[in-house]
Amino acid sequence: MAVDTASSRRLGDAQVRGLGYVAAGLAVSAAVAAVVVHQMIEARADVSPLYIGNIVVGAGWPLAGAAIVRAQPRNVCGWLLLATGSLAVYELLSQYSLWSARVADEPLPGAAVTDWVSMFGFGVYFYVLPLLPLLFPEGRPAGRPWHRLARTVVVVATCAVVARMIVPERSDTDPSIRNPIGVPGLEVLNWVVLAGSYFCIVVATPAAVVHLVQRTRRSVGVERAQLQWLMLGGVWLVVGIVLSQAARDLRVGDALFAVGLVGPPLGVVVAMVRHRLFDVEFALSRTLVLVVVVALVGGAWVAVVLAISPDLTGSRPGILLVAAFGVAAVVTRDVLQRRVDRWWFPHRTASAALARRILTAAGGTSDPRDALALLLAALRRELRLPYVAFDGPFVALDGTRPHDVETVDVTALGHDIGVLEVGRRRGSSGFSPQERDVLEQVTVHVGVLAYAAMLVSDVAESRSRIVLAREEERRRLRNDLHDGVGPSLAGIALELDALSRRLEQAGDPALATAARRVRDRARESVRDVRAVSHGLRPPILDQVGLGGALEQLVGGLGTIEGRARVEDTGQLPAAAEVAAYVIAAEAVTNVARHSAASRVSVEVDRTAAELVLRVTDNGRGMPAHPRAGVGLTSMRERAAEVGGRVEHAPAPGGGTIVRVVLPLDGTLRSHEEVGG
Repeated sequence: MAVDTASSRRLGDAQVRGLGYVAAGLAVSAAVAAVVVHQMIEARADVSPLYIGNIVVGAGWPLAGAAIVRAQPRNVCGWLLLATGSLAVYELLSQYSLWSARVADEPLPGAAVTDWVSMFGFGVYFYVLPLLPLLFPEGRPAGRPWHRLARTVVVVATCAVVARMIVPERSDTDPSIRNPIGVPGLEVLNWVVLAGSYFCIVVATPAAVVHLVQRTRRSVGVERAQLQWLMLGGVWLVVGIVLSQAARDLRVGDALFAVGLVGPPLGVVVAMVRHRLFDVEFALSRTLVLVVVVALVGGAWVAVVLAISPDLTGSRPGILLVAAFGVAAVVTRDVLQRRVDRWWFPHRTASAALARRILTAAGGTSDPRDALALLLAALRRELRLPYVAFDGPFVALDGTRPHDVETVDVTALGHDIGVLEVGRRRGSSGFSPQERDVLEQVTVHVGVLAYAAMLVSDVAESRSRIVLAREEERRRLRNDLHDGVGPSLAGIALELDALSRRLEQAGDPALATAARRVRDRARESVRDVRAVSHGLRPPILDQVGLGGALEQLVGGLGTIEGRARVEDTGQLPAAAEVAAYVIAAEAVTNVARHSAASRVSVEVDRTAAELVLRVTDNGRGMPAHPRAGVGLTSMRERAAEVGGRVEHAPAPGGGTIVRVVLPLDGTLRSHEEVGG
């Protein structure tokens, strides 16, 4: 999140960087001055040691903030680290107050102001500790609940700091320093300070760490590496805190704690500037396991020794016990390492499992194109990619294409099929080896699916051409039978009928009877020819055309009002004409049988490449998940034969719209877009 103040918008990046450098320089100078002044005070008076943690945070964290501001001047995380420089100023002013109270004979000028600052100057902890893991690395929380938590932290921390400003209390620097503007009777504000500090440090900070862990597990690529660097710094801090508490010498403990405080800012700097410095996943996994093993085995050792005898150490049984715990540590480390890698870093050893999940998502359909679209969508979802697309004989895509795209050649059975385009994530410089392994595995299956889709398309086009040729041949045969063979046989029957009458008149009844038998067989042949011609093609299409046939279809529905509107379709391919009529007849039949409609309309429009048929009714509509019965299946099969499609949709006001699109060239489009 960029710094959104009006002044920062007026300043350029160079000026913003300059402000960061100045702030860091002032923080370091104040920290050095505070150490020098405190040493001078210790030489003159008996005072408490300087709290080295404030010095490390007040000087070291602003340096890390300056490094981030140099790389990303508008990132809030850098300025949040620079804000910790106020601790160095707070320590310097506190030492001034301490000199005034314990060394000087009279109060120094401005000591009242420094006394007041020493009351609340440590409050920057309330802001930085919970907000840093919440805002890292983009400078904004990831999700609305965490936005609310960040705002709550700011409000609660501010209330605690303001309460500390006016509460009548002593300074943490020295009991002799009191709040110069403390209002008597407002001691109750100590509860506000306590509750605010408890919420920010004990509640909000662990919640932010949990949020950081969840984000790290969900993230991939550069963002994952950056979050892991911050986590590694946090683990370093925890180790430093534990060791400092375990140290018997106070100064050694403070030094260990100070070393631990270096971890978070160092992790942030490396994450923001050099996140590829080395394999952070390897380092983080080993560090986590080491810390847990040391905690478990060390705790068990201490418990056993205290339970048996503190004098056990150094004895022969104690040495055997150490050896046993050493073996236990090795075994625990191996078991724990496998579990941590499986839970936290599954992609390091399970890229095949990730690819398997992607491929499983594409196994829910029998259409290769649909399977390819599902495969690309699963790939984009699992790897958190902005865009994935296949460009070849057809186009399948998912997402919005960014400017930065990597391409991978797609081959199958030795043939170049196309290319797979993979969009890089914002701010990413590439993909990890594990991600490239997944891409390589998926690309092989993309090639197979694309090749299968090409074969299916070729088969469908071949079938469409066969259907076109079949229907055209049927139309020709029907015309030949209806207009040629049928009339010829009818004429022969008439001639035989006349011959039989003449033979009867000539006194040859036997020949007359034979002639009549031949005549009857000729008439049966005429009926057979008519039946065959009618089976080849609906005769009504040749009698009145598609428009007239559809008008007759909806005109005899009894109580259902029917209407047909057919634009001038001109000469249609026989296959498309027959498919349109048969599908319309099936749809109208379904309306009459199942819809309880009172009105049905059939509309036909023609474009240069398609014939569009719509059958609309005002009935009860189709169920949400209709069963594919004989009617629906036959309509889809009829349309698929000529390369078309059938769609069902609810009609405005109730009812159903059956929309049929039939290509007039009888072939499927060879280059179309699939996906979203």
